[in-house]
Amino acid sequence: MFCPFFENVALWLKILQALPSLLQNYASQLTGDLLATALHICFLLLGSKTAVVSNTAAATLQQLVVAILGKVVLEDGYYPETAYQPQLTYVELTSEADYITEVPIEDGTIPVRSAALDAYHLLNDLCLLTEGKKPQFLYSTSVSPDFGLELIESMISNHAETVRSHPEQIQILRIRLMPFVIRILSERVAFSSTVRVMRLLPIILGNMLSVLATECEMVLGLLNHMLDPDAAVIWKRILCMEVFRGIHTEPALVRSIYAHFDEQEGKRDIIRDHVAIMVRLAAEKPSVIGLGQQSTIPAISTQAEDESDEQVALQAEGVAGTIGAAMTLRSSAAPGISTYGSNMRIPCIEQLDKSEPPSVPPAYLYSLVLTCMNSFSEGLARFLLPFSIPVEVRSKKKQRLIKEDEQQETEPNDKNEPTLVSRKPRLTRSQSISGSKLPVNPMSLKSHVLYSQICTSFGMVDACWPALLAAYSTFFHAALDSEYYHSLVRSFQKFSQVAGLLGLSTPRDAFLTTLGKNAVPPSVVSAFAIPSSTLYMAERREPWRRENGIQASESKLGPPSARQSLDLGSASLNTRNLLCLRALLNLGIALGPILQSAWSIILETLQQADLVITHISLQRRGTHNGQTTPSAGSDNAFQGDIGNEISAVSIAATRMFESCRDLPDDAFLDVLRSLKGLLRDLQSVEDGEIASISVSAQRPSTHRRTTSTVGTISGLDQDARLNVFVVENMSKLIDYNTSRLLEKRPDENGWNIIVETLINILSAQQFDTDLRLRAASALCTLVNLTANPDIFEDVRDQVRWQGLATLSKQIDSLHPNDSSDSKASKACEQELHNLALETLHGILEQYGDVLNQGWDYVFSIVSSVFEKPTESSEAIKTEGQKGSFLPKVVLTKSPKLIRSAFGSLQLIGSEFLNSVPIECFPELLLTMYCFCCQQDDFNISLTSTTLFLNVSDHLWSDKETLDLKDCNDTLDTMPQKESLTKKGDNVTKHAIIWVRLLLLLVDSTTDRRPEVRHSALHTIFRILESSAEKLRPEDLITCQQLVVLKLLARNETAYQIYNISTTSDQMKEISSWNETASIMLTNIAGLFEQYLQVIVKRAHFQAVWESFGHYLRNFLQRCSLDLSAAVYTAISRILSADGEKSDIYPCTILAWNIWREENPVHHKGPIASRQEDNQAALLAYVRCFARIYVLMDDAIDANKVSAILEQLLICATLSTPTPYSGDIDNMSPLQLEIVSSLRMIRTSAVGTAATLISSMASFVTLAYKRDDAQSERRGPTFVALSKAVMDLLGECISLHLDHQSLYSGRSLSEALSSLTLAVRLKYKWHVDGKDPPPWKKSTTTIVSILKGIIPKLDQLGSQDSGISPIWIDLIDSCDAIISASPTAVPADINIDQEFDIAAFHELNRLFVPVLGSSFVTDKLRRTFSESLFKNSIVHEPHPDDLPHPDQELLECLRSTHIGRTQDIRPSPRSRMAYVLVDELFELVAEHDGSPERVRLAQAAAPYLILRVGLVLKAYILDQPLRGRMPQPTSQKAEMLYILRRLVELNCEPRAIPDAPGVVSEHKKHLYRVYGLVTKALRIARRNEEMQKALTRVVETVSLDFGV
Repeated sequence: MFCPFFENVALWLKILQALPSLLQNYASQLTGDLLATALHICFLLLGSKTAVVSNTAAATLQQLVVAILGKVVLEDGYYPETAYQPQLTYVELTSEADYITEVPIEDGTIPVRSAALDAYHLLNDLCLLTEGKKPQFLYSTSVSPDFGLELIESMISNHAETVRSHPEQIQILRIRLMPFVIRILSERVAFSSTVRVMRLLPIILGNMLSVLATECEMVLGLLNHMLDPDAAVIWKRILCMEVFRGIHTEPALVRSIYAHFDEQEGKRDIIRDHVAIMVRLAAEKPSVIGLGQQSTIPAISTQAEDESDEQVALQAEGVAGTIGAAMTLRSSAAPGISTYGSNMRIPCIEQLDKSEPPSVPPAYLYSLVLTCMNSFSEGLARFLLPFSIPVEVRSKKKQRLIKEDEQQETEPNDKNEPTLVSRKPRLTRSQSISGSKLPVNPMSLKSHVLYSQICTSFGMVDACWPALLAAYSTFFHAALDSEYYHSLVRSFQKFSQVAGLLGLSTPRDAFLTTLGKNAVPPSVVSAFAIPSSTLYMAERREPWRRENGIQASESKLGPPSARQSLDLGSASLNTRNLLCLRALLNLGIALGPILQSAWSIILETLQQADLVITHISLQRRGTHNGQTTPSAGSDNAFQGDIGNEISAVSIAATRMFESCRDLPDDAFLDVLRSLKGLLRDLQSVEDGEIASISVSAQRPSTHRRTTSTVGTISGLDQDARLNVFVVENMSKLIDYNTSRLLEKRPDENGWNIIVETLINILSAQQFDTDLRLRAASALCTLVNLTANPDIFEDVRDQVRWQGLATLSKQIDSLHPNDSSDSKASKACEQELHNLALETLHGILEQYGDVLNQGWDYVFSIVSSVFEKPTESSEAIKTEGQKGSFLPKVVLTKSPKLIRSAFGSLQLIGSEFLNSVPIECFPELLLTMYCFCCQQDDFNISLTSTTLFLNVSDHLWSDKETLDLKDCNDTLDTMPQKESLTKKGDNVTKHAIIWVRLLLLLVDSTTDRRPEVRHSALHTIFRILESSAEKLRPEDLITCQQLVVLKLLARNETAYQIYNISTTSDQMKEISSWNETASIMLTNIAGLFEQYLQVIVKRAHFQAVWESFGHYLRNFLQRCSLDLSAAVYTAISRILSADGEKSDIYPCTILAWNIWREENPVHHKGPIASRQEDNQAALLAYVRCFARIYVLMDDAIDANKVSAILEQLLICATLSTPTPYSGDIDNMSPLQLEIVSSLRMIRTSAVGTAATLISSMASFVTLAYKRDDAQSERRGPTFVALSKAVMDLLGECISLHLDHQSLYSGRSLSEALSSLTLAVRLKYKWHVDGKDPPPWKKSTTTIVSILKGIIPKLDQLGSQDSGISPIWIDLIDSCDAIISASPTAVPADINIDQEFDIAAFHELNRLFVPVLGSSFVTDKLRRTFSESLFKNSIVHEPHPDDLPHPDQELLECLRSTHIGRTQDIRPSPRSRMAYVLVDELFELVAEHDGSPERVRLAQAAAPYLILRVGLVLKAYILDQPLRGRMPQPTSQKAEMLYILRRLVELNCEPRAIPDAPGVVSEHKKHLYRVYGLVTKALRIARRNEEMQKALTRVVETVSLDFGV
């Protein structure tokens, strides 16, 4: 019809375009010969020299070939879901009757339909044409083998399922195609044919393996064989590997190959051989892949592309030791596998246009091997890993995802985000830590439909892992770029995970070990085996290292010496090491529940990585720029090199340890055991010896290799840092497994292992201090978990009990008393102890109020701060005091520990007593007592005593009373828990403990520190005061016997011990014990005062009181003023108690005897050189008398009053001045109390009044009779006291005026004398105080007394002559009032003068009527007149003018002497003098002529004449000497006044004896001075006024005498 050589291109092209349409539209008709003709046309045009025609023909031919098989698909009625579907019209399927012929197959014939027959013929002819044979169906005679192979590839690739479903076509492949393929592979054929054959293999293997098993076996075996270097050229080997690469991309195909061949007996081990061949290939040319000690980065032949971050990190320059300083080469011929230099842009198998093999990179073959390995592992993981997910987890995850999708669909887009952006679901913590589910071992799914394939996969892993591991190991040390290395690690990780999930522990452990070695190469670890002398301690750990699994010890590292230098360039970790480490950690997360002992591989690798990273970081800090201190710049460089990878490792480590929370209990125990096994025992290393400790040697052998993960580590310091890793990650496991540790038994949840491990570390003295502290901190963290309030109630008590038991074990494991310990070790022990104590305090704060179990441990922990007592420390014996002792010495371990432990005790004693079982109270009390007695912290001792009060209140809560009758057996020993448990009655238990509490406090009162003793005393009595109301009277007496008397006895014993020395310090100690006794007595008095009336009538009270009195006497004999004050204050308070006098009388008698015998006035303080203030002691003493006097009023007689007054006077006389205040204006408290006591004394008994008055007279004179000693020590002035007693004295005398004894004894005289003394000292005593001054007060008192006494004296005068002494005192008092001799004229002397004048007038009114009585002697009257004379002198006369004792009174007027010319100052009391002159004239003047007046005039007349004569004589002698000078005014006035009074006076006729020749009766006095008057008159001629006065006297004499 047409000639192919006719060059009509358009026509040919139209013909070729029409053929597919014909086949599409007339498929049912275009069969058989017609189809062959159509195909023949294409074959003819295929040979056209016109390229477009030839190419179009080839394309059309391929389209028709595919369409023919499409007709078979329609004919069979089968459309695979993923197969190619030709665009053909629908043709009704033929029925079975449409079979048109039979064709041969392997075991016979098979009927076929039309389309199948055409396809059969076509495939057969194509195979014949390809082999170069004549076709049977087609008209074409020849076709190139290459194009024939392409057509066959098109048929099979597009309709592989159809081909496989038709046995006749399979038969063609078996007998035609496969032998041809094998021949091509076996022979040396052109590259183009080999490529096309290689392209057929993946299609045949992937789709027809099961039907062409034998042929496929031969092909696969041949492929494996050709991979051998000697079996084929390089390009053919590469094509084989590319075929295998395609096979490995289909995991199902790999499994199928393994199932068909490797698992079948008599078959070739295709997969195994292939993996083994890859091992040989990997190591074929080490130089090509850059094989070395560790993986490096291959060289990059061009710099056109940017370097990756990893490459930059690895190529960063820096000091030796910089992490990431890996070796790289820049040569174009550098070895290695990289995406840029080891791959082909178009694989060889895709280069159909090449007739010759292309040039390939040297490493391309090895990159294919690496890709196959990765695909193999990834395929296994992709198939098996889904089976390991538990059904529950899968269903929950599916439901969660569905729910989240629904929420995303319904939730509005509030944040204006793109609606097409999918949001990743965010898992909460509760979701991420769902229940602990073991991963499912796929081999356990026997009922699964894919179980056979699972078994196949299991066999592949088990059979191939050794070879695969070898290959991996080779590539781990090759030069790979980042992409290849990441793929390598990823596939390695997945294969390891698959092996673990399948339960293959040996391959799992082998892969983990290999990964660990690549994470921390043994060469790196061994490089850090440095002697500890070159190491220094890090100041602080980097934050990232604290927050994740990468931990290291803060050990000291010193700068390396020249001899011990380290090549840090080779001892480094790069990003690839850390990538492997991260993969290893991820495996720990994935396989955690089933790793068992393999955990040690992961943990040990992480531990060694921590060691290396820490060491390098510290070296960089210490050696940067030659410095030995950390450098900020170097540290930044270190962090900047591979910081991202380190952060990734940190996150992975954190995730791994966090994932342990989801592990089953057995798996978690495996983790703990493995972590514990990483500890290095430093005791096994001798000093100076470097030992090697292999982890594999410590780990028990299991079904796996026993190779160490990272080699060996040497050196003591490395061990310390490695141990820190164990502790810190143990701490993390505690944090992440809180729920587990609090909800299950300790032997199931790992509690015991954790506790044992940490205690072993913290108790090992050979370990570093930092390590031990970290272990203790982790253990305390574990214990703190027990404070979680969310613990289930059914296990809460048990969990908290085991927490307290753990703390107790921690403390018991310490041994601070070891004498061999160094100072640093002891400090560490104390710090460890302190951590436990602080932990206890923290957990008690949180649940102490609800703690039901473990109180024994609580008190054991708290009391652990005290040393165990020894025989030498139980008591302090003193010589001379056999059997007496001070309290036990409580030795402590450290003041810091004391403070920490006391916080817990304080919590218990103040807030949690309700939670403490009653059986544990003895331990509580002993602990409190120990804290009270310890000497390290004073404030704690004080506070401890107050805790006893809280315990007492607790014991009494809800108790009406406590019966103390059964408490006698608790006096000497502390009741034990067992004995208390036997006591069934809680009241009895409380009573026993309460009594023992008091006794412990009693022991505390003998502490050497006064403040502690006093605090204990206050606590005791606060307890007794609060409890006494609930106690029966018998129990109150029991308390006094057990507590009060024992307190007194202990104090007395302590005093006797310290009283044996007189040193200054010892005296101070004695003073403090006296102070304690004072406080004790104060509180005892209060107790007696409140309950005396209740117990005074009880049988044993008298014995208690007598014992009490005995101790009081002993206290007074200590001669301590303060203690004496306390004694008498106590007696006063006790005797002030309510009750009948008769009941208290026995107490009063004892008190009276003590008061009478023990006056504290002579008591002194402990330091003799200092006069202590005895005011308080004497005040208490006097007040005690007041109370005793009230109770003994009826029994007080004169003797007792005399004794009382004597003691009161002694108290007043020997008292010290009141500090900061005087007793001038106001009396001191003691003086007030004395006055009150004086006022209190009744005088009803015979003789008491006179005794009281005499005593009061003594009190009045105290201010004026102070001796020199009193003056020197500046004692009290007694001024206010004297004035107060004056009033009291006047009142007392006024009350007893009618008592004859007042006048018969000396009491009245003594009273007047004492008052007169005060008056006489009016201007000599300069301490007057406030108004009125003492002399005025005394004057007033005298006047008051005399108003009552003088009338009585007048009445008693004729009856009793014994009153004369009283008159002497009266006259003396009057003389004192009118007299005064001030050394300096006071400003208010005129006021004083007027006061005295008024008093004198009052006394004169009383005296004069009685003084002239016959029972008053003339001597007394002359004494009175003489007193008036002396005090009436206005100007001091010349000494010769006064009468001498041996001469007559008026004899002195006749003597002469030289006169005086100087002015003589008048008396400051001139007014008083003139009053007294007037009184003299008044006494001599004529009155009623009674005998009394005559006697007075006779007594006063001589003194009046002498008084006048002195004035005249002075004028006569002095005035002539003055010449014309006038007489001084005052003298002139006095003389004129005297002369006038002389003229005016009419004297008593019998007052002056008659003179011879004198007949005047009333002017006899003028005669006696007439001679002096005449002399004066002669001198006064120049003074007219004086002359007139004198002349008047002369004239009066002349007239009266008749001259």
